[in-house]
Amino acid sequence: MTRFFFPHEITQPGDVRRFLKHANHWRPRYSAYELAHSWVSANDIPASVRDVLDTCPDYAGADLVEGLFERRVDLRTPGEPSHPDILAFVKSYCGYAVIAVEGKVAEPFKEFVSAWNDSPGKAYRLERLCASLGLPVDAVEDIRYQLLHRTVSAIHEAQRYRTERALMLVHSFSARDASFGDFQRFAAAMGIPVRSVNEVSGERECDGIRVRLAWVKDQPRGRVEGPDE
Repeated sequence: MTRFFFPHEITQPGDVRRFLKHANHWRPRYSAYELAHSWVSANDIPASVRDVLDTCPDYAGADLVEGLFERRVDLRTPGEPSHPDILAFVKSYCGYAVIAVEGKVAEPFKEFVSAWNDSPGKAYRLERLCASLGLPVDAVEDIRYQLLHRTVSAIHEAQRYRTERALMLVHSFSARDASFGDFQRFAAAMGIPVRSVNEVSGERECDGIRVRLAWVKDQPRGRVEGPDE
């Protein structure tokens, strides 16, 4: 397992472009662009996210210790790692926690598990992901696969940082709350429902980690890039 990384300091939103898997996503009203401008411009947890976190005692008053864009998280099975848009290590009144941030505008959470699970290797990975989440495999057929592995990435990183709390947070810039229904279906399957946007779920213990889910609704900047970005 890789433990050492060459650090690239991010001081302005445009610095994020070099890490993107798809360069054409760096445009206004695309999640990578909106997320970078929101978080890097704040140089901390954005106010829209903080307002939602402050409604939950575990995350109230949280400060950002460090944020890693496109952090590669080993899912402990053969295959591609998970890449949270931002892996945030935070400290709140209750101590340290990990937040895996997934940015969304209009794009979906990719395939349903039923469509994605088409090989023995994927079946094995799904079994291990479900074991981490404490879910039976047959309960996730109509769940988006991306939601499973993003949440498990938060669990694995919490274990690596040796903290007991993890949050998978969707930071949405969609006016019509695109994909919120898929997110709600996943939260319900986890037994920690999220009834509305701008809400943090209850808590579920997964692999020794106290896991929550959250959805934050925000406004896109949608502005044209400047020459220094």
